[in-house]
Amino acid sequence: MGKNIFSIKKTTIARWTLAICFFAFLPLGASAIDIKKGKTVVDGICYMVNVKKEVAVVVKNEVPYSGDIVIPEKVEVDSLTLYVEGIGAEAFENSTGMTSISLPRGLTRIGLRAFAGCSSLTEITLPKTIDELPSQVFVGCSSLTDVNLPQSIRKMGLSVFKDCKSLETIDIPNGITSLPRSTFEECSNLKNVSLPTGMTSIDDDAFKNCTSLEEIEIPTGVKKIGSEAFKGCSSLKSFTFPSSVSKISNSVLEECSSLEELHLPNSVSKIGNDAFRSCSSLDSLYLPNSVKEIGNSAFRDCSNLRHVTIPNGLLVLPNDVFHGCTNLGKIEFPSSLREIGSSAFEGCSGLVSVTLPTSIKEIGASAFADCNGLLEVNVLGAAPPKINSNSFSKTTFREASVNIRKGSLGNFQINKQWAKFLDLIERE
Repeated sequence: MGKNIFSIKKTTIARWTLAICFFAFLPLGASAIDIKKGKTVVDGICYMVNVKKEVAVVVKNEVPYSGDIVIPEKVEVDSLTLYVEGIGAEAFENSTGMTSISLPRGLTRIGLRAFAGCSSLTEITLPKTIDELPSQVFVGCSSLTDVNLPQSIRKMGLSVFKDCKSLETIDIPNGITSLPRSTFEECSNLKNVSLPTGMTSIDDDAFKNCTSLEEIEIPTGVKKIGSEAFKGCSSLKSFTFPSSVSKISNSVLEECSSLEELHLPNSVSKIGNDAFRSCSSLDSLYLPNSVKEIGNSAFRDCSNLRHVTIPNGLLVLPNDVFHGCTNLGKIEFPSSLREIGSSAFEGCSGLVSVTLPTSIKEIGASAFADCNGLLEVNVLGAAPPKINSNSFSKTTFREASVNIRKGSLGNFQINKQWAKFLDLIERE
């Protein structure tokens, strides 16, 4: 059926041959004609009709639906048989007293937000004739625990199941290649999700704040996982990016506080801002040499992180990248590294020693601030890197041994900032 029945515009009503409506004084199951409105109510269900095509669409009633609702395959109105082919936009929106609904087999369309806010609806089975779930169709169905999605579905809109806080398990149909933005956002009870093998993208916020999700298998063909796609999934324990992914989006796993294992393939070239921020259970981290760019605060506040491998070829460690990684005891920099950004290791109180390769040209403000356990700094180059007055903590300036190349002491002594270190030692 065309879009005219779902949008319910006045210009569309003029095309209809006959319009029928229900009056409150009629008995249940009766109907009456109202050409101007184009509606009828049969057995408590309100329909918009197109007599010429002999079809009807369930639409919003003046009084919200409640109880157990059964939508028939067809309705009889003034000796006419009208086949129910769709559920209109917002038809059952905020029908908070509706506890169940049965949909007919011939149903082909469901409109935007058709069941939004149906907070007492616990389950729904969609007929096999449905091929699309529009945006926000089940948003706010907070009691919905069971949804049967037929394999006929080929497309999903935005935020389809957002705020379905009781939903526990769901299988995505094989025809879905892209999981849209905010599909399961705030589904705090979601534990089991099956994604089809043909899926190629998971969009922004898709599983944001799914706090009960412990594991998920990402199909091998997925090329994109959007920003904040799994942010706040605080029960997620491990995550493997498929080799088809080349860029890690901003905040993709931020605040996944139970994440212990993270696997990045050699295909990854870029890690976005805050990508793994506050993953406080992450113990060790291997960054493949394919990584050429890391965003600001990518691993900030990963407080349990003890060991990290920085990729060869990386030129810059960005601002705040390991800020607050309090258990990080040792860090090895690649020979390619030129710059350490501001506050890159600020608050890494467990850091005891760093070795700066000859490639290092600049260390930003507060890069090692509050690293009070940092008592050994090894500088491999003859020329002192550019630093600020607060690049290191006062304790480090005062107590650390700074080991420099033999014959380079003069270069450091004439440098205003490096001269603040009290213990400059030439290596043999």
